[in-house]
Formats: sequence, C-alpha cells, structure tokens
Amino acid sequence: MNFLFVGFALIIVNIHLSMWVTYAVKALGFVLAAVGIAEYSIHDKGVKAFAPNAVATAIMNGVFTAALIYASIKLGAKYVNYIGIVCGVVSTGLSLDFQRRMMESIMRSGVGKVVEDQPSHKSLLPFVADINRLGKAWKRLTGAVMLNIIFDIVNRLIGLEIVQTAAGVLAAASKIVCIVFAIAFLFRFNELRVGYERTMDKLDNT
Repeated sequence: MNFLFVGFALIIVNIHLSMWVTYAVKALGFVLAAVGIAEYSIHDKGVKAFAPNAVATAIMNGVFTAALIYASIKLGAKYVNYIGIVCGVVSTGLSLDFQRRMMESIMRSGVGKVVEDQPSHKSLLPFVADINRLGKAWKRLTGAVMLNIIFDIVNRLIGLEIVQTAAGVLAAASKIVCIVFAIAFLFRFNELRVGYERTMDKLDNT
C-alpha cells in the first residue's frame, strides 16, 4: 500500500491552477496510484477496475502540463490563466472522482482476514487504522478543495475589485484549511497503510 499512499499524497496537491508543475505532480501521483492498485489487487481484485482510469488520468495531467508550458511560452498571461482554470476544474473533478471510488472500495473493508463480499472483490482485514475516521477525513478534505477551487475561479474571472479581494481572501483561507485537512487525511491514510502492511506480514506467516 506504500505506492497507493504516496500516489494519493501527490494527487491531492493543488499548488496553483495556472502552474504546470501542479499537473506534473498529479500525473506522477496517478502513475504511483496505478502501481499501488496493482500491488493492492493481490488481495482485493476489485480495485483492478481503477487501474485504466489511473493511467488515463496520469496521461491527461501530462497533457495539461505540456499545454501550460506551451501556453506560458507562446501566449499571454490572460490566456494562461483561462487555460489553467479549465485544466484545474477538469483535473480536480476527475481526481476527486477517482479518490471517491477508491475510498469507497477501501471503506468496504470489514473485520476478519480475507472475505469475499462480491464476485472478484476480496477485502483483507483487520487494519489498525479506523477506516471510518479515514473516510470522514477525506470528506472534509474534499469539501475544502471544492471551496478553494470555487473561490480561486471567482477571484480570477470576476472583474469587480471588491469581489476579487473577498474571493482572494477566501481562496487563501480555504487553501490553508485544505493543507490542514490534507495533513489529517494523510495521517489517517498512513495509519491504514501501516495496519495493512502489518496484516500482510501476519498472513504471510500463517
């Protein structure tokens, strides 16, 4: 689960909508997530369905990276800003959808060793982490990310100074909240990772 953990850590990073490095980091995150899915699918075959999505989204973020690099060289700041908004909305939306479906798969975990609750879906448990708390941490992070994107877009698109000022302040504040919630989420995810690896060791020795 190490690759999946690092992949998620990189996927949730939102440095700046108009900076190509944001999408380069996400592309790497999805590549690592795809590797993590292959690793995790040994014990939960159901997650294999997410692998093509992870690869496709990695490619998409790679294209966004190239597009913003090109735009920053050939086009003016105004167009770079617009391209960044489009890339940010699409990338964030697909990233959140991927995370949601992966989290739902993780949250299906129950108690025991290996159980089959659906055809081709096996859950390996118990984990040390409280997966319910992990799910709550992810929901808080998702809400904060969505608010941050909305405030950032309003700040970029609305020409009124008072609106830009207010949206800029809210975007900055929500960015701080995102960072706090991201740290909390990764802390819970790391607990899950440690518990998963510990469970792997126990099963390998039985």
